Amino acid sequence: MAEDDTRAAAGAVARDMLRPFMLRNEPPATPSDAEARARLVWLPPAVAASAGLAYLAAELYTLGHPGFPLDDSFIHLQFAKNLAAGRGLSYNPGDIVTGSTAPLWTALLALLFYLPGSVFLWAKLAGIALSAAGADATRRLGRDLGLAPALALLAALVTAITGPLAWAAVSGMEVPLFVVLSLWGMILHGRERAAGGEARPPLSLAVLALGALARPEGLLLLALAVADRLLVFRRPPESPEGAEETGLVWARVPWRRLAIGLLLAALVLAGPLLFYRLAGGTFLPTTYAAKGAAVRRLLPSASYLNVILGILFVPQPFTM
Repeated sequence: MAEDDTRAAAGAVARDMLRPFMLRNEPPATPSDAEARARLVWLPPAVAASAGLAYLAAELYTLGHPGFPLDDSFIHLQFAKNLAAGRGLSYNPGDIVTGSTAPLWTALLALLFYLPGSVFLWAKLAGIALSAAGADATRRLGRDLGLAPALALLAALVTAITGPLAWAAVSGMEVPLFVVLSLWGMILHGRERAAGGEARPPLSLAVLALGALARPEGLLLLALAVADRLLVFRRPPESPEGAEETGLVWARVPWRRLAIGLLLAALVLAGPLLFYRLAGGTFLPTTYAAKGAAVRRLLPSASYLNVILGILFVPQPFTM
């Protein structure tokens, strides 16, 4: 019951912004409707898993064995192999380097080396499982934001059948892990923010910090979540009749809970950042210098935006 109350409160926070996309005057669900919806919640994860397995089946049929499509996938696997063998985070044995921007994914891949059989196959199955979890998390986030069950289900299905995400599930890359951690970080953030000062563990910032260890872009989500915690508003008590409407007013920030959340996030990030500092002399991995050390322009070029918009809209043209 407490979970339902928190979910309802989280939905109220964003309901006004999402109202144009919500079903109005939705009739109360009958027991048969509730049972049907309970069965349908498994549909997005099943579709996502089926898409990944279809890619895997096509690969096995074409090549006869599992492999990776990118050199970055093999780089992750080489780091993981040495890590599993006790050689530390190294590409060449005995040469510790800070070349991995996804240390959490590297650590998870290292665990797969202890399983029997092909590590390539285990990595693909792990990606497919994470892809299914990401589709389910999409539905949960939609419901928490106030979407009607049908629209939340649609959002999850769109996620499940998006080609780049289905391909990423079997690519040996960290994308499915980052998607799951980012979505669950946002889910927990919304629920904790709606709960206010109630006794709900402030875990969202730690989950978002884990997402940053899967892909460094996750640091932006973490920063946005902290900023959002500082923007707390409430409706004033009902004014006397005839008094002027005052709207929302600034509310007291729950500093104690925010401090606990920041501490948990710092504990998550401390180990990898200290490793980067001690091994490479900087808190950033060496690949940062090659990919983003210098900001060459304040605004992205039109050609770059075209590539990004293509990634977003070409797989699902109806969303345009």
